[in-house]
Amino acid sequence: MQLWDTKLFRFFPNAIELALSPLIYFYIRSLVKHKFQFKIKFWLHFIPFFLSQTYAFIVYFTALRVNDFNQKDIIAKNLHFSEIKQTDEYLLLISLALYLFYGYKELINYKRWLDNTTSDSTFPNFKWLKDIFILSIIIGMFLVVNHSLDIFLDLKSKSIIHYNLLMLFISFVIYYLGLKGYLQPDFSFVRNEIADNKTAVALSTSKVDEMKVLLLKVMNEDKIFLNPKLTIKELSTFLNVPQREVSLLINQYFKLSFREFINNYRVEEVKSKLKNNDFSNMSILGIALECGFNSEASFYRVFKKNTGISPKEYLQQ
Repeated sequence: MQLWDTKLFRFFPNAIELALSPLIYFYIRSLVKHKFQFKIKFWLHFIPFFLSQTYAFIVYFTALRVNDFNQKDIIAKNLHFSEIKQTDEYLLLISLALYLFYGYKELINYKRWLDNTTSDSTFPNFKWLKDIFILSIIIGMFLVVNHSLDIFLDLKSKSIIHYNLLMLFISFVIYYLGLKGYLQPDFSFVRNEIADNKTAVALSTSKVDEMKVLLLKVMNEDKIFLNPKLTIKELSTFLNVPQREVSLLINQYFKLSFREFINNYRVEEVKSKLKNNDFSNMSILGIALECGFNSEASFYRVFKKNTGISPKEYLQQ
């Protein structure tokens, strides 16, 4: 639109890149943390953005007073506009790396909690958030390539097409995340944390043997896994064993997460019913729902992961 060549829009402060990384990070936290609230101290993360924008407004209003474009450029040069904007891009690269790292840690912690706390497949896994990391990495690669072209080929003095492409991509990212975020259902869940098994004291051999007998009994005889919303807290109450110890047993001695452990039994129950002629009048999904699964997508995913084939292929065999 060539707005740069108009009096009103030359040096117009429209850069929000430095706000993107902390905004994405806090958005991830708001999804994976129960009753997340944005606290006043969190505004500290946006100080680089506010400083950059304040400086940009100073340049803009100082240059706005003159009509001649050459004079505007001289004013901006005297205020070190190019150098400051270059610094902004370096800061963006650093903030992308930092906030991606901590955002990824939030997701990993949530995934660990999900796998070791509940077997309910209706809980969100937020797998789509990986798109954020991929898109952010692409922005980072854009910046590295652009700066390399400027340093080694002095491309910036000849053309700014590489920066136009970057701005176009950032615009796409903003619209994509806005749409994705808007379409997300309003998930509501409580996170009951359990002790980290990496630092927990190992169970004695006699304790393990005793707990294994109890655990296998409630799984094979009581078939507690048929409860689609079974949590590790409910299982520990049923066993009358502390939750931390049940989690430790499943993680360290069965080498599985709680969700994997429960789903393995559900898959075996599905396989057993598929072989049984008494259930031939039921659909595969109907059998899966009877066996503790409460999501069609998760059932097919888990079944194929455990057996290497789809439920329909297994039935045919």
